[in-house]
Amino acid sequence: MYRNSYLEIDLDKLKANAEYFSARNHKKLIGVIKANGYGMIDYMEAQTLKEAGVDFFAVSSLDEALHLRKKGLQDHLLILGQVPEEAMDLIKENDLSIVTVSKDFVNDCDLKGVKVHLKLDTGMNRIGVDPEDAAEVLNTLKDKGAIIEGVMSHFSSADDDEEYSKAQYLIFKKTVESLDYPFPYIHMSATDAAIIVDDDICNAQRIGLGLLGLSSYHTGLKPCIKVFSEVTMSKKLKPGETVSYGRHYTSDGSGYLLTVPIGYADGIYRMNTGKKVYCENEYGTIVGSVCMDQMMILCENDHPSGSKIEIFGDHVSVEERAKQLGTISYELYTSLSDRLERRFYKNGQLIKRIDPRF
Repeated sequence: MYRNSYLEIDLDKLKANAEYFSARNHKKLIGVIKANGYGMIDYMEAQTLKEAGVDFFAVSSLDEALHLRKKGLQDHLLILGQVPEEAMDLIKENDLSIVTVSKDFVNDCDLKGVKVHLKLDTGMNRIGVDPEDAAEVLNTLKDKGAIIEGVMSHFSSADDDEEYSKAQYLIFKKTVESLDYPFPYIHMSATDAAIIVDDDICNAQRIGLGLLGLSSYHTGLKPCIKVFSEVTMSKKLKPGETVSYGRHYTSDGSGYLLTVPIGYADGIYRMNTGKKVYCENEYGTIVGSVCMDQMMILCENDHPSGSKIEIFGDHVSVEERAKQLGTISYELYTSLSDRLERRFYKNGQLIKRIDPRF
């Protein structure tokens, strides 16, 4: 380790979360490991999910898919986002599946022998085919010799609008039934929708953040990622002394000021100033401006160099911190940079350490 800031990832909890969704919904589980496994390292996540019986994965882009192929993942792999039209030979060579980004995309691409999932836009208005054009696009895929592997859609508001989600699902179900085609895979639900929507026409579910133990709803999921740093220096300040860039914090002389080697270049935003972290046996407060590589924490008690500081974990919920910052846990996890070492645990034992830069 080159700097005392890192993630701890519990692979047993990751596996348990996958088993939770498989048992709950009795549908094929497509493990969404895009954005480097939401920050935990995609190929390590895939290895553990395979132990839970997962053999179908999804990523966001061609580069993510090729990265996983180079890391040895030979299982079913679906690219959820846009793929360059000129990359179809590469798609076939690497046995990848793609989605119908739009009607024009289908018309313009050479899709002979390409595995395709017909994506329907049921109200997200991001990518996908209008349900009114679904039959025409399906026929185009047939005429072009595409391997029609699945049909899918995506919920826009499953975290907070159950009624709109149900309306979206009814559009999807009606369209799929009208197509009268034996799609091998039918899938719409991601983590939150898999919990609140009875998607009875679907035979698969796409689970991403839920695998890491997070959902907008109360479940038996187990958060499996923690973020830590360690104290570099501890000192007492005199009344009137100021801290960090801009001198936004002025000491009254109480407590101890701890410096830790983690900052906004690691994904700990400047907006974290004033927020709590956990310092072994008490909560401390981030004071002064968060720096690129370091930040300062005020604690009531002294914590010497090497003391462990929890940024997110058992005592500081990433979900609660996201709410405080006006964002979502996805953003906080995927912002954790490759400067942070990843430490993987099984049965309570450290089994692997990965520094993404080396």
